[in-house]
Amino acid sequence: MKSSRLVIIGIDAADHGVTSKLVEEGRMPVLSGLLARGCFTKLESTIPPQTAPAWTTITTGVNPGRHGIYYFHNFSSSPITITNATDTKTPRLWDYVAARDESSVVVNVPVTYPAQKIKGAMVAGIPPWYFDEGSVSDPALLPRLKKEGYETDAPLSRALEREPEEMAKRMVETERRRVRIFLDLLDEADWSFGMIVMTALDRLQHKAVGMGARHEEAVRRAYQDIDELVGTITQALGTDVNYVVVSDHGFNQRPVAFYPNSWLHSQGLLKRTSSFRNRLTMRAHDLFDGHLLWLPQGLTKRFQGATTVVHTIDAVDLEASRAFVPGTDGVMVVKSKGDAKAIISGLSDLKDDSGMEICKVYTREQVYTGDRVGAAPELLLVPREDINIRTDPFSPTVTSTSGKFPRGNHSSHGIFLAAGPGFKPARSPQVAIEDVTPTALAVMGIRPGSPLDGKPVEEIVRRSGDLESLTVGQEGRSHAFSEEEERQVMENLKRLGYA
Repeated sequence: MKSSRLVIIGIDAADHGVTSKLVEEGRMPVLSGLLARGCFTKLESTIPPQTAPAWTTITTGVNPGRHGIYYFHNFSSSPITITNATDTKTPRLWDYVAARDESSVVVNVPVTYPAQKIKGAMVAGIPPWYFDEGSVSDPALLPRLKKEGYETDAPLSRALEREPEEMAKRMVETERRRVRIFLDLLDEADWSFGMIVMTALDRLQHKAVGMGARHEEAVRRAYQDIDELVGTITQALGTDVNYVVVSDHGFNQRPVAFYPNSWLHSQGLLKRTSSFRNRLTMRAHDLFDGHLLWLPQGLTKRFQGATTVVHTIDAVDLEASRAFVPGTDGVMVVKSKGDAKAIISGLSDLKDDSGMEICKVYTREQVYTGDRVGAAPELLLVPREDINIRTDPFSPTVTSTSGKFPRGNHSSHGIFLAAGPGFKPARSPQVAIEDVTPTALAVMGIRPGSPLDGKPVEEIVRRSGDLESLTVGQEGRSHAFSEEEERQVMENLKRLGYA
């Protein structure tokens, strides 16, 4: 057993506040056991706290201004395209391991499609939500995944969302299969590095947070189930392995809806399309979805995440609009510097009925640094902690507490936990999201040959000798989704509330 072996267990949307409370209540005994011999602290997410840039920052050690991933869309392309792994040329953790001619097993890390041909094995994460030959580093893995019932996400329906216990059960079962495959792949490789991301908490919280006592208890139970799966991994691999448990962002209740696209339309900056098709689609979901709970899961997958109100980016004329918000995490596309100044002024002065500020607005230069800043969206909105951004441009009001919209969304406060022979116990060290990769590399005995934005968290890393300096070249891969693949990915983004 190599003493520098490291496994990163990603728990998408594990909130620091919720996790801390459940640990204190004794409901997450595995994490409690790990932090008793390591460290546990809050991890501040990217701005905005969104899956694609956050996981890419976690696995590269640089901010989005350098790695170039800002959302599930590429806003610098015309037309706007779906993000994939080849949109960043920044080395990932497993590239440093490969430079040492050692093996990695990587499963379900977002923005890794198409999967790299690495020494070891890779199963790509979202996007897309389907999996095919591009989802695996070795084509022989594909029939095996299908045989074992592997799913990128558990299929959902609106009817299922009204049964929170059953919804959580399906999501956790998807993660059990994922963990089983991850451990099998590790068992078959002489590995140095492993990474798995479990996404159930993110999907569940999008549907359940703020929806009532039964839904909230289903969320807490799912946190406990994920804790058990962390235990499945650590028990199988033993105490000689180093573990990092990390989330890309947190999640909190947001009972107030904010409709920036409606505000942009009122300012003459956004042009709407007809809402007839959107309303017709929603009526079709309402008509048929109530029966889906009793149908086979393969049939319900088409309706995954169906509660998303369909007044989304489809209702915006992207070509004719001078500014628009494509998703729920605060990205704003603005086509003119002059418009950007007016938007900053207008939104900064915007107050709700109680006179409270709705959001803060930042330019990309205020948030990001690096040679890819020019590809970032012009403006970034950071809403108040109780406000949920919605994309519907037809809302008659800019803010609302009524109507059909999710009552929760991503927050900035994720988790970071480290334990193992390469880590020292520490009490709540400061860890930035860019620090995860350099800290992981230091524990594995590696120092990046080129500077990263993050630094090893020195107070938690045990030194066992000099670090090996490794310079990793940029891989010249390229990939483009077909028009049909783009459509499928967009449909899933909408159903999950990202568009």
